[in-house]
Amino acid sequence: MKNLEQFYKEVMEDETLKADFISAYKEGKLGDFLKEHEISATAEETMEFIEGVQEMELSDDDLENVAGGNCLSVSCDQSCTCNCERIM
Repeated sequence: MKNLEQFYKEVMEDETLKADFISAYKEGKLGDFLKEHEISATAEETMEFIEGVQEMELSDDDLENVAGGNCLSVSCDQSCTCNCERIM
């Protein structure tokens, strides 16, 4: 079984796997997707892990200096105007 950190790195490096992950999340089938890829974590644990990684990746100063573009977010509710691609 892979741990979440290993699997996260795989997903971020493989565009097809990332697209499949996003589709599974949007369809409410993330738990099945994780089992299929031999990940023992629950969907909730996985999303908490991803949120934690995203918070560590950019400092507040980095976030303030970002100008335009799209964001990738787990927490965006799509009612904002940032053109988010909700998930990773």
